[in-house]
Amino acid sequence: MEYQVVTTKAGFTRKNPGTFRRQLAGRGVNIYGGYAADIWGNTTGGIRQGSVYNGLLKFGVNLDFQKLMDIPGLKFQTSWYWLSGKDASADLVGNIFTISDNAGFATLRVFELWAEQSLLNDKISIRVGQMEADTEFATSTFAYLFLNGTFGWPAYIYANIPNGGPGLPMSAIGVRITANPTVCTTVRSGVFQGNVFPQYVNRHGFDYNLDPSNGYLWLNEAEFRSSPFGLPATYKAGAWFDTANFAKPGNPAHEYPWNYGLYLIADQKLWTPTSDSVPLVSDGKSQPDKQIDPKGSPANNKGLGWFGRCAFSPQDRSFMEFYFDTGLAYTGLIPTRDNDQIGLAVAYGNLSPPQANVFLSRGSSNAGYELLLESTYSAIVNKWLSIQPDLQYVIHPGATGALGNALVVGCRASITF
Repeated sequence: MEYQVVTTKAGFTRKNPGTFRRQLAGRGVNIYGGYAADIWGNTTGGIRQGSVYNGLLKFGVNLDFQKLMDIPGLKFQTSWYWLSGKDASADLVGNIFTISDNAGFATLRVFELWAEQSLLNDKISIRVGQMEADTEFATSTFAYLFLNGTFGWPAYIYANIPNGGPGLPMSAIGVRITANPTVCTTVRSGVFQGNVFPQYVNRHGFDYNLDPSNGYLWLNEAEFRSSPFGLPATYKAGAWFDTANFAKPGNPAHEYPWNYGLYLIADQKLWTPTSDSVPLVSDGKSQPDKQIDPKGSPANNKGLGWFGRCAFSPQDRSFMEFYFDTGLAYTGLIPTRDNDQIGLAVAYGNLSPPQANVFLSRGSSNAGYELLLESTYSAIVNKWLSIQPDLQYVIHPGATGALGNALVVGCRASITF
């Protein structure tokens, strides 16, 4: 396919879109996009048996003003999501841990619209605007392989704050500050609009409301990177606070002025066939976008990795008082398939006793927890296509005991362009 020269003044003489985009990127304009399509089928238990489809189209642009206008450390990014299809959790299973991290209310929504300034040779960065929290806070490197939503923006946050907070597929306006005092440590803190409102209300992402009555979400995290036994590891400790009023489950008249949670995260490489492995998050920057990008890893990331996360919230005002997940991810298990990944993970969420009592009072016989098992395999077909079959088994969907255990089979196809 041939293209005319866009502008001789800028020096663009492209013959194909790939060359043109590389030229733009070299001048500080990075255009990106991709599409992920999921098919899910519930074979037993849950709400009903059947199948659904959901899709996510993402497109956007990132501007590097160091290259564009010689302004050091200044960046701008905007991205948009077009969601389609149905949510397997809402339509088929009735569970808390969302089956697909790409599912959401079908609409076109602005997702990111922010400016970031880095200072002191990237020791400090300040980001202001509309953003998601789940690329930087409460993340696990090895958990990004899995398709269930709780392994990204975790249920121990989204189940305990109004309308799920600023995690996919929603975002919120706010400010985030990150500091890298040493090569091995990162601290970050962010304040966001506390109530993002229901997806069918905030359809396009522009429902801004910073009234104190809606509350503010304050996220804080410290990260430490090391290499015990010569293998890279990342450890995190975090805390979140929400200043909205929270009613005691089962007693709406009894309100608390805020809610909070504490969490710990560990990512540890257990084995690698090479001696020159690299740190998991060497510079403390945000995680890759697993919803669109193929999950290939460089050859020196081959091997077995483990992750674990646990979290606690006060039982008198929370939906979920305790959460734990863990899993294993192996890159390059099959010879000649160095970038493919295979993994097995489990997630457990325990209802707060007051919330369990609410379900019991409504006739549930075994309210208390939800347990998820997921196995998956990500096959990198080429630079722009990945295929990922996935199997999830949900025990006690919805944590009420009213629904049978569900076995969900799915597959995701992701392309980038």
